[in-house]
Amino acid sequence: MAITKIHPIKTTLDLSIDYICDSEKTDEQILIYSYKCGYKTAALQFANTKENMNSQAKNLGRHLIQSFMPDEVSPAIAHQIGQELCEQHLKGKYEYVMTTHVDRGHIHNHIIFNNVSFIDGKAYISNKLSYHQIRNQSDELCKQHGLSVITDKSKSKFNGVSYKEYQERKSGNSYKAKLQYAIDSAIKRSKDWDDFLEILKNDGFEIKPGKHISFRGINQERFTRSKTIGPDYTESGIKERIDKRLHGKLIHTNKQRNSSKVVDIKSNKLASESIGFARWLKLQNLKNIAKTWQSISQNDISNIDSFYSYIAKVHDDFIAVQGELKNVELQIQEAAEMIKDMDTYKKYKSIYTGYQNSTDKDAYLRIHESKIILFEAASEALDTANKKPTTEALSTHKRRIHALNLKANKIKINLNEQKIKVSEVNQLKSNLETYLANNELHLNNNTLSF
Repeated sequence: MAITKIHPIKTTLDLSIDYICDSEKTDEQILIYSYKCGYKTAALQFANTKENMNSQAKNLGRHLIQSFMPDEVSPAIAHQIGQELCEQHLKGKYEYVMTTHVDRGHIHNHIIFNNVSFIDGKAYISNKLSYHQIRNQSDELCKQHGLSVITDKSKSKFNGVSYKEYQERKSGNSYKAKLQYAIDSAIKRSKDWDDFLEILKNDGFEIKPGKHISFRGINQERFTRSKTIGPDYTESGIKERIDKRLHGKLIHTNKQRNSSKVVDIKSNKLASESIGFARWLKLQNLKNIAKTWQSISQNDISNIDSFYSYIAKVHDDFIAVQGELKNVELQIQEAAEMIKDMDTYKKYKSIYTGYQNSTDKDAYLRIHESKIILFEAASEALDTANKKPTTEALSTHKRRIHALNLKANKIKINLNEQKIKVSEVNQLKSNLETYLANNELHLNNNTLSF
């Protein structure tokens, strides 16, 4: 499981990048990755992009943090997930530096990216929708790599959930979860808004009206704004649900529920409080495990060992295709970096020549320092690669990028197919293990049977 948060960088971009690249935090700078920039000159390159695009954006960059549960992921996998998140969310439009920190109890990724796109000059738009997208992408990547995710979809549609809230929900101590259950129950019993409030009062909740109505349960220290649970729990959302229930159009607060998922009845709060609901869940589980069994049988799987071997093969196939795509994308990036270095070299060559010929180098450097640093970095990269910034070389690299992009697109089609397979087998695995844990499915000589 990974928790994400993002905030703007308005000043001291260079200090922020220096911090996330600290050698003690990044395993001697092994866990550093940069895109379309060098991590040592990233702040200058961000500024250069903003200047070239004539952008008036106030923010210098964005800082995204992705934190993993303790002991759940290795540094290498966390670093890979961070890169994949950058690729999915930033879509190759923004320069960024991504590092993985291993100096604390939990591994976490730091991603600092340019606030201005080097493709179209548009500033990154950070809002509830973009954060929701980040969180979903992070969750999906965690699932693909076999990590846990927050499965409580009834939480706020946009706001993230802290580790503390997540653990409290799991243990049944979350005030938000209790309020959510109380509101859902009161809606089913109320005939209007006033009746709903009266029911909650009788259930032991204090009510504080205002722009955002708040509730406080028994032994709860502070009031909780119901809107923090989700859009269906705002005052307007609750009134709408009451109205729709009375008119026979009850809406489901959990629209994302997967009807084919086997539920752990033992740990389900509602099942423990309602015999009828537990009986209904058991019936649903029987139907869903039957579907699971049918899917497993279609792949000529007859026992647990062959089932897990099949899962491992699907994951290995996915990782192999993913690695193939990574290799092609790395080649594309290297060619693109070479083109960028050649452009930078040609653009600032005259300034650097002026610096070399200047009689007052200190004064000249004060005026053109950032451009001189960028030129020297580009020149060093070209020397290392033994490349010259010629027109012919530029054309060769552009043709190579075009061919590699065509190859990458074909691999992506295959990768999407493999991704679907991974999701399917993960669901089958979850269903089977949940059912086994509930002692409703039995093993005879390692063979599955009802």
